[in-house]
Amino acid sequence: MNSRTIHIAELAVFTAAAFIFSYIESLFPLPLPFPGMKLGLANLIIVIVLYQRGFLSAFGVSMVRNVLNAFTFGSLFSFFYSLAGSILSLCAMYFLKKNKHPQFSLIGASAVGGIIHNIGQFLVAVCLVGFSAILNYLPFLYFAGLIAGVLIGVLANLCMKRLSFLSQTHQQ
Repeated sequence: MNSRTIHIAELAVFTAAAFIFSYIESLFPLPLPFPGMKLGLANLIIVIVLYQRGFLSAFGVSMVRNVLNAFTFGSLFSFFYSLAGSILSLCAMYFLKKNKHPQFSLIGASAVGGIIHNIGQFLVAVCLVGFSAILNYLPFLYFAGLIAGVLIGVLANLCMKRLSFLSQTHQQ
């Protein structure tokens, strides 16, 4: 097999993992006072792909996952919410990763990604229902994104260490 084929196969596995995480998360909705809030387990895969394979790979996995989620458990509205959050958060995390800001580790970039993801969804909601109708929701979205982003960043950091260890032992 050539390296391109292997790369495509790896991205397919990452996409499947992200889709499965989304499905699992849909089975167990969190008892939160605001609709639609969740941890975002699929973003664990997106963060790992961003840091392991780069922006374009992470973007591809994210977009395919968003389409699969919309067709499987969502709607056109949920697709637009997810799309806005995904694109904005991925761009923010990539910017922090690319510029290697010393104060932003993978966990910090994931935390910013979580916040920006929710802000992207907020912007879609503003277009649909108006700013004043959901303004009070913004602080909750901010803190939910921060907490989810930190948790996803910690998990991604642990997974990447484990993946690094596995690839080192496999090469020996």
